[in-house]
Amino acid sequence: MLATSLGLAVVSFATAPAQTPVDSATARPACHRCLDGFRFLPSSVINEVFAETHFQNATGAGMAVNLNVPVRNVAGETLGTLNGDIGFFLLDFEYQYSLAPWLALHAGIAGIGRIGTSIEALVASGVSAAFGGSFGAIVPFLRRPTFQVSAVGDVRRNTAYDVDPFGFAQQVADSGYSPDSKYVLLVSENVNRWSLGVRAAWAIAPWVGVVGVIEPGGSHGSTSGGRSLTTVGTSVAVDFAKLSRVPLGVSLAYRNQAGTGKTGSISGGYRSGEFGLFYTGRPDFTIGGDLFWSRIAVESAGVPDLDAVQFRLVTRIDF
Repeated sequence: MLATSLGLAVVSFATAPAQTPVDSATARPACHRCLDGFRFLPSSVINEVFAETHFQNATGAGMAVNLNVPVRNVAGETLGTLNGDIGFFLLDFEYQYSLAPWLALHAGIAGIGRIGTSIEALVASGVSAAFGGSFGAIVPFLRRPTFQVSAVGDVRRNTAYDVDPFGFAQQVADSGYSPDSKYVLLVSENVNRWSLGVRAAWAIAPWVGVVGVIEPGGSHGSTSGGRSLTTVGTSVAVDFAKLSRVPLGVSLAYRNQAGTGKTGSISGGYRSGEFGLFYTGRPDFTIGGDLFWSRIAVESAGVPDLDAVQFRLVTRIDF
């Protein structure tokens, strides 16, 4: 309900005539996140390149189906496998403010989670959830009419929760119920992530553009210790409004993450492919959806990497 209310407020605000900036030279609305007349689309797997002011909200859900879930006894021996499903959810908000043409700061909050939708999957993989915030900066240092390169830096702090029913059962079987066994059932961890890198955007033509990113970084957990994580990705988008009267844009994106920090990510995945469809009829407002496939590495022993299909509804206002 909160996300729906915010989305309606965003639509109302974006459609108010007084809120639309105008380029006096052309007597038309100014173009946000544009190079050579092409406006770059938002993406759930490739982050922002431009130092513009905006507000963005994304809500989503997904499913990993037909999993081979191991069935084990209390001694840890695998007795067989059963099929199971795992569901995902996501909600995040981000606000970015442009302090100058060469600097923008952004902050966001997000909640993500994973849970087995069958008894077998729930017992084998447990439940995971994470809530936290992020802060970062974008510094464009090279800009040409069709090309821009920006230095970026981000820090994120999340509190992750993991429920492990199987580990709890093992602990009780081995040593009985005790205060220690409660900590096995529900484990919480504070995780700090950071990244520094470069993002580049290139408008090949007024109707098509490409983005590329490379961001080395790492994470440190209160119990898992330090880990490395490097992100590399690219996206291409086409705005059909520049080719016809159809105000729609489509995007394709791919992201890969390498390093020990990729394990345990419960949203997005360390390998993701995305297809996006967006309304591009207004220069200061974007709404659309991302459909993407992800390969997700799970911390739970014996559970293979998950192949998940997720969908996100994205709304965005540019100021």
